[in-house]
This record gives sequence, C-alpha cells and structure tokens, in this order.
Amino acid sequence: MRNLFNFIIRNSHWLVAILLVAFSFYLVFAHNSYQRSVYLTSANRVTGWFYTVSGNLSSFLLLKKNNRELLERNAQLEQELYAWKAERDSLDRADTPSLEAFVADSLFLPQFGFIPAEVVNLSFSGVNNFITINKGSKQRVKPDMGVISHRGVVGVVSHVSANFAVVIPVINPKFRLSARLKHSENNGSLSWDGRNIREAQVQELPRHESFREGDTVMTSFSRIFPKNLIIGTVSGRGESADDNFVSFNLQLATDFYTLQDVLVIEDRFFEEQKALETMMQR
Repeated sequence: MRNLFNFIIRNSHWLVAILLVAFSFYLVFAHNSYQRSVYLTSANRVTGWFYTVSGNLSSFLLLKKNNRELLERNAQLEQELYAWKAERDSLDRADTPSLEAFVADSLFLPQFGFIPAEVVNLSFSGVNNFITINKGSKQRVKPDMGVISHRGVVGVVSHVSANFAVVIPVINPKFRLSARLKHSENNGSLSWDGRNIREAQVQELPRHESFREGDTVMTSFSRIFPKNLIIGTVSGRGESADDNFVSFNLQLATDFYTLQDVLVIEDRFFEEQKALETMMQR
C-alpha cells in the first residue's frame, strides 16, 4: 500500500493532467452538438468494425466444425438417396404378390452407406497420383472401397492404416472403371492417359455408339461403385487403336485441384459378393 501511495505522489502531476484532459473532452462533447455527433459516429464505426472482426474470427474458428457437420449430413442424405433408389427399382421390377411382400418387409437394408472424410494430402507429381484422407480402419474404411465427391467419382481406396487411407484417383494410370453414356446401355472402359488432370478417356465402346460433346458419362456395373454415379461429360472424340471400337475424352466432374471433402462408399454386401465370386474362380 505504501508503494502505491508513493507511486501516486511521484506521478501526481501526470494523473492530474490526464484527469483534466478527460474532463475537458467531456465538456466539449457534452455541450457541443457537432462534436458529440462526430464522437458518436466515430464510436459507432469503431464498434461496428470490432464486431465485424470478432464475427469473422468466430466464423473462421467454427468453419472446420461446421464443415464436418455438413459433410456428415451429406453422407446421411446420400445414404437415404441410394436407399430410396434401390427401393424404387425393386418396386418397379416386382409383380403384385412380391410387391405386397416387399412393402410389408420393414427390415429393408440399403446396400450402400457413406463415410465422410477430409483430404489431408494430394500428390500430383508425375502420373502416380494419390490422395490421403483422414479416415482409416478405425472408421470402417477398407481397401477397394469407392470414393466420391459431391460432384462425382474420385477413386478407390488402396491402402489403409488405423486413422488414414490412401486413395488411387481417377487421374492415375492404374485406375480402371466400367462407364457408359447416360442415354446408352453400352459399356466402355474408363482410364487416364496421364496428360491432362481434368480429362480422362473412355475406350472400347461399340463402333456404332453415338455421342456428342456435353453428354453425361456415368458408372456402369461395378463391384466398387453404385450404378449411375456421374463421372464427367464428353469433351471430344478420342483415339482408338481398333477400328471396331470408338473412344472419347471426357471432362471429369471432380475438380482435383480444389478437392477437400469426400465420401467413402461402404458396400454392405461387398464381402459376400467377393467371397461368392472367389469360390467360382477355384
């Protein structure tokens, strides 16, 4: 306490000056309308700036959390969508007795589920491109699972650790997928020639297949991807080594330069189908 008194006594002239200046400002702004309006305008401007900065900072800090919640919600909606499509297709194919039995069955299990994940690394060096995501075996991710974005096909899970997985993307020469034009039932083979990161190629289509620029290209039969997932759009005629077949280039729907969030496709019937097909190959 003695030190405090000594400090006040030593700096009393400064404290008195500060008090007088503050009192002078009070008199100026309290009894002059123009100065008061300037003060209020400036104060409001500073306060507004402070709240704007504070709000932007809060939004930035919550962005990652909100993005994760949106991705999880997107995964749930994708699962509901494919469940609805599968149910609709089953109803379209069913006759009356089986239709009644199907409707009465409340234990309908959709084939596909979706695991949301974030991209933590993208490697575009050379042609052996790969993507690393932040979900692994602890989150039920396994090799040979398909990966998609909100725009289209991304790739296939190759290697998995406890908390991470490496994905072989469409833009890798090792990637192969059966594809078809939206208006056709003829299947071709999707691959990447290593030239343009935004384009891939569809080959081995019948010679009579007709297509034009802008036509939608979708997944066909696959043990990894559901049918009718968007891959991209036709961007031009390609080169074919066999006169009996035609090929075309397609612009990929997924933009790998800006890819941040993905969904890993969990096929609940994958192991059953794989085991059955393995038995037939013995």
